[in-house]
Amino acid sequence: MKKLVAVLLCFVMLFSFAAVFAFAEGETAAETVTVTFYDDDGTTVIAAVETEKGKSPVCPPNPTKARADGDPEWEFKCWIDAAGKEYYPNTLPVANENTAYTAKYVKLYDDPDNITIMSFLASIFERLNKIFAQISTYFEELTKSVENLLK
Repeated sequence: MKKLVAVLLCFVMLFSFAAVFAFAEGETAAETVTVTFYDDDGTTVIAAVETEKGKSPVCPPNPTKARADGDPEWEFKCWIDAAGKEYYPNTLPVANENTAYTAKYVKLYDDPDNITIMSFLASIFERLNKIFAQISTYFEELTKSVENLLK
């Protein structure tokens, strides 16, 4: 008899735990915002990404812009926000509201038949400038995160 009562008591406890978890309020869905990426014309949508509010959005692949013959004439440089601030891929700040970014391109060369040593060096310095700008953006975000933690 004691065994039967013990087994019944175990079933009652398991059932009550299951009922509590089944009827408990679930987590509320995270609020999302839309981040829209436009081409440099300002009207062509490259991508629209839904992201959780308070998180950094994931950038779409870098867009390309080429001449009719397929030879790339322009290289994607960065994303620009409404205030004109430049952000390199995957360095966007957290999104707290619907936001839009526009692609910015740089011309690879003026005359494709006459690439000079100066244009070659300029392209190297442009790439180094990109790297340093990315480091700067990461540092800004890190500083903001540390300030928020210290509050």
